[in-house]
Amino acid sequence: MVEIKPFRGWRYNPERVPLKDVLAPPYDVVTPEEQKSYLSRSPYNVFHLELGATYETDTASENRYTRAQKYWDRWRQEGILIKEEKPALYLYCLRFPWQGQFLKRRGIIALVRLAPWQSRKILPHEKTFDRVTEDRLQLLRATKAQFSQIFCLYHDKALESLNILEEEASFLFRVEQNEEVHELSRVTSPRVLAEVQQIFSRELLYIADGHHRYTTALRFMAEMERLYGKEPPRCFHYMMMYLCPFEEPGLLVLPTHRLLKLPFPREEILNRLARFGKTERLANLPPQEDLAKLPPSSFILLHQDEVLRFSLAEEILKGWKESDLSKVGLLPVAVFTRLLKEAFGFSEAELKEKGRLIYTPWVDLVRHHSQEGWWGFLLSPTPLSALEQVANAGLIMPHKSTYFHPKILTGTVFFEIHPDKGPPC
Repeated sequence: MVEIKPFRGWRYNPERVPLKDVLAPPYDVVTPEEQKSYLSRSPYNVFHLELGATYETDTASENRYTRAQKYWDRWRQEGILIKEEKPALYLYCLRFPWQGQFLKRRGIIALVRLAPWQSRKILPHEKTFDRVTEDRLQLLRATKAQFSQIFCLYHDKALESLNILEEEASFLFRVEQNEEVHELSRVTSPRVLAEVQQIFSRELLYIADGHHRYTTALRFMAEMERLYGKEPPRCFHYMMMYLCPFEEPGLLVLPTHRLLKLPFPREEILNRLARFGKTERLANLPPQEDLAKLPPSSFILLHQDEVLRFSLAEEILKGWKESDLSKVGLLPVAVFTRLLKEAFGFSEAELKEKGRLIYTPWVDLVRHHSQEGWWGFLLSPTPLSALEQVANAGLIMPHKSTYFHPKILTGTVFFEIHPDKGPPC
């Protein structure tokens, strides 16, 4: 059901730039301070393309998007970036520490034929926001290139697609960042590429990370089709993706915890929660493995030096199950967002807009901010099976329901879009 293609990707020339200085995390997980740090790390850091600086003097003709286009053109002309001689699929291997183990996660970087949402070939689970999509669309219009991959899941019980590629892969580079080892290899064998393409022709894709970029690619495709037509397929009909099987052992999804700055005194917050369930004091913060076993209707609260456990009352949970929660099943984030609205009168969007909400998967960060007066809510993770069920049902989860760890690096491979040409691009 899904069409994938090898492509002639652009990559950093390791003879011209140290890769550790030019690669970066995904643009949507960094703070403004981290963005500045990466931009200052190297004049060739990928954030000069993906997430450039803005200035008060910016105009319609000189801005972060036009600067990205100039960098993109100049770096290719100067040999900072080099292009593959043959179309390739890329094997991306990640090794990382987690709870005393060293895990391995493999994925495939490929071009994937874009499919409108209604086709049900590529399935979302998250809502998108026009403001974010517009930013990505302006960058795509200016550069006609994709600098990062969106992350999609698919089924491959025997891991055949990854194993076939791994047997034939030619090593390209290794980069270590934050105890994570990122390795990229390529495969150009026509026989192997055809075998992997055949496997994907039977599968659906589920977007894990990158809903806004996928929506952006659909909008850009519609604009280009008005200029160049719908047939034959051209480069703008494809998007660069990182594809990982549900069954890959190192696929790790973490909860996204919430930090709230609520406009109520402590006693009122506890009284409001008491109307919906039971709050008990704990002597210590439970270990990470116990947090992961919390039922969806329970949260750990951190505030100042207090550790509390809140459990939603059964009679309230039953009523919520019979209403909107039944649409997505009993998910921790769905329970939390309903509790936030019912107990405190706020939506997450309202708090986020006022700077009173922080999302994070890191318990240490929650603990740190809780010492500064924030209320930390630790949630259990959303099961991968729930993501698939929600997507298959044509529904969406609440915002920030999942956090896939680790993130793949931006800048490993770039995709140049030739609007007037077809694949291989």
